[in-house]
Amino acid sequence: MQYFEIAVKLLTGMIGILVFLRIAGKAQMAQLTPLDTVSAFVIGALVGGVLYNPDMTALHILFALAVWTAFNLFIRFCMRSKVLRRLIKGDSVYLVKNGAINFKAFKRNSLEMEQFRLLLRQKGVFSMFDIEDVRFETNGSITVAEVGKVNESYLLVNNGAIVDSSLFHCGKTRQWVLRHIKHYGYENPSQLFCMEWTPGKGFYLVAKNGDVKRGSEEIAAEEIAQEVLN
Repeated sequence: MQYFEIAVKLLTGMIGILVFLRIAGKAQMAQLTPLDTVSAFVIGALVGGVLYNPDMTALHILFALAVWTAFNLFIRFCMRSKVLRRLIKGDSVYLVKNGAINFKAFKRNSLEMEQFRLLLRQKGVFSMFDIEDVRFETNGSITVAEVGKVNESYLLVNNGAIVDSSLFHCGKTRQWVLRHIKHYGYENPSQLFCMEWTPGKGFYLVAKNGDVKRGSEEIAAEEIAQEVLN
């Protein structure tokens, strides 16, 4: 009987975690942010604690996972605030800019040079002479722009909010972003799902209703759906 109960708990835990990942979204599996790391520890503790405690049943697993899922979704809702999103998720930073090391970023992220060189080698880069810019992403990975291959783009609006860190990196102002948003027919950033700017290429905007605008070309959401069906 005890073995049967353990099997039921394991099956319940597996199904519950799969449901949690489906609700949280595929991005939960694609990258590890601080929130995702905490979720992994908590879920492991929940399932493990119930599994080895004979007084806890499979219903306790479901209840615990339901509470944690609801709390996780609440945190993600709160992350719509750019201040909370920055506190919880963090921002990407330049470790190297125009070939020069950002020593403050190294110290702030407790990153040693040998660790940095390991990350570079994993990207197929073996010399500091070959890199122009290196960005440290929120999940601990790096994005490398090699010398002669720099093609930077900036996410100016994310889920209706202007991304101040991107403005800092590209040297633009909020007024500049708002002026271009109005140029494309929108009153404010809250109407946009995202807005990306690539120097030399222009803007890529996606409205919350699904419409896409690229430079002077406008694509309606209905046309995109029709293209997918075809």
